[in-house]
Amino acid sequence: MEVKIGIQSVPRELVVDTDATAEEIERGLTAALTAADGKTVFALTTQKGGRVLVPVDKIAFVEFGADQARRVGFGNIVLSGSPDPGTSLSPLVPWVASEQLE
Repeated sequence: MEVKIGIQSVPRELVVDTDATAEEIERGLTAALTAADGKTVFALTTQKGGRVLVPVDKIAFVEFGADQARRVGFGNIVLSGSPDPGTSLSPLVPWVASEQLE
């Protein structure tokens, strides 16, 4: 799961990939925020086994949600219109031989 942590006075957010569930993250954040001493840290374990520690009093926001598969490849490409039935797609996809398209 990807977790984004905003830190006060830091222009970029911290992005951590973790194997923890949303419930575990929320439970850990709630425990850190409600700690009596006020000097606690929010800890996350990364997918590679490392740990990220953020002082609770510096956290601006924590964003996490349902785990989504990453889109890889040409899934975001949209071709406008459809080619004429008599034309080849090879000008649109030059790395594919026209014999493979027929």
